[in-house]
Amino acid sequence: MQNVYFVDSRAEIDMKEVEAGRKSFFDSNLSLVNKLTKLIDRSGILDFIETDDLVAIKMHWGDRGTMKTIRSMYVRQVALSIKKRGGIPFVTESAGLGLLQDRNSGIGRLKIARENGYTWETCEAPLIPSDGLKGDDYIEIEYNEGEQLKKVYIGRAIMEADKVISLAHVKGHPRAGMGGAIKNIGVGCVSKRSKFNIHFHGEAPKIDENMCNQCGKCVQICPANAINLENKYINEDLCSKCNGCTNICPNRAIKVEWCSAKDTEIRILDCARAVLKTKGPENFGFINFLVDISPICDCVPYNDHSIVQDIGILASKDMIAADIASYDLINQAPRLPNSAVKNYEGDIFAQLFNDSTKADFRYIIDYLKTKDPKIIEYNLIQI
Repeated sequence: MQNVYFVDSRAEIDMKEVEAGRKSFFDSNLSLVNKLTKLIDRSGILDFIETDDLVAIKMHWGDRGTMKTIRSMYVRQVALSIKKRGGIPFVTESAGLGLLQDRNSGIGRLKIARENGYTWETCEAPLIPSDGLKGDDYIEIEYNEGEQLKKVYIGRAIMEADKVISLAHVKGHPRAGMGGAIKNIGVGCVSKRSKFNIHFHGEAPKIDENMCNQCGKCVQICPANAINLENKYINEDLCSKCNGCTNICPNRAIKVEWCSAKDTEIRILDCARAVLKTKGPENFGFINFLVDISPICDCVPYNDHSIVQDIGILASKDMIAADIASYDLINQAPRLPNSAVKNYEGDIFAQLFNDSTKADFRYIIDYLKTKDPKIIEYNLIQI
């Protein structure tokens, strides 16, 4: 049974004690930033870091207009704690599928990160895209243990780091049900090739001959010269799986076949486990932020109201235990009115996507239980 350590986000103060002069409003111990430091120290979550270790702080920088990503002050505190132990931290994120938006490249990701408040100065560490300037700098890994994916393409900066600390903003996700540590590693640490494989069937997009007018925009944007416009054909052997052609086609003639949410969740888990196995699970630490718990992931350029109240921060050396504990705590929390949650009973994440993608984090839980029922057990320790 894996240990999961927890600090509560409440900043409760005794007003009678304040009025009597025995306590102050200005009690810094109530700050969740300082509670994070206490969590790190008492859990020992960073104690495996050694002098001169390159330590990747893997997080999500959001998109323009995203307002509920992990605050830079938390990232800074983690970076300072890593330095205190002799490590050399850098903050990292990978590019999203596509070619048309800033979020689709390393340089664009850095622009968004700066606009969202993440800089070397605010984070006390440099920001480095994990998969290069274009999202195609990766190391290919054979992963025969994968349920659906047998090859995984891991961002080079993740591979070059000695240790990895996952900072996951836990929230709803329309393809994964719940986005936490598993999604942060399984999607966030891989390049576009794996992101394509997570979301879509097949080895490349397909051209619908009846809808294609041979305008040539897909050929112009394709970085791999994989498109034969005369024959309306995409060469799977050449395709880089960036999905840029699908985005740019004005006639929607280029198609991809979406995986079911269930398959996507299993593929995310395949990628996450491949990353852990390749680098060694002992070289990871996981910190989950259960604050600003929005119904949709930080990939979108907005945030809806939180679906439950702020809960706190979790830390564990085990990725699965961190996410299962997060899932349980969120489902135990009171649902907030005037949010995307309409039914105050039952699984909170499943109901968010029942009428659309059918995403349900319980797919992962049930899958894990079939492999080893004890793998989802954890010991929650409140600090």
